[in-house]
Amino acid sequence: MADDPLALLEVVSSPSRQRILALLQKGIDHPEELAKKLKLRRQSIDKQLIELYRWGFVDRSAILPTDGRPRIVYRLSERGREFLGRAETLVNEYREGVRQDFQRSLKFLEDKLAAGELDEDAYLKRRRELEARYDRFLTESGNGTRADGHGGIRTPVRGSEGLQSGPG
Repeated sequence: MADDPLALLEVVSSPSRQRILALLQKGIDHPEELAKKLKLRRQSIDKQLIELYRWGFVDRSAILPTDGRPRIVYRLSERGREFLGRAETLVNEYREGVRQDFQRSLKFLEDKLAAGELDEDAYLKRRRELEARYDRFLTESGNGTRADGHGGIRTPVRGSEGLQSGPG
């Protein structure tokens, strides 16, 4: 199971673990503090941290305060930091490839429209299907803007030179 890359991805696919890893990318933290920040039970945080520790994504150590009990704290391991960096690069490359696929598909569709091989209704229907399929890759993370340079469907309009693309 440890050799299965999908098992490794399954470990980091947990939303709770993703949130923990995001906080630990910022620095060392104690499970109680993570529980407060994430509004989760401490027991749940402990369980997630143990799993991340077993897979090598986080390291733990004891902090010995001058007064009081030692505290166990967690931080992103070097291997965990490297994995997350590579994963981010891979996701960005994949997203860019999918955006290029969309652009090629859209160009093909627009060429068919320009050549008269598609009527406007068929073009609009297929364009909507393309946009629906690729939407998650065309929307920039977090800000809701389109990365394809378009705000969505551009309705074909008739101009003096024939069919042209205009605002929707």
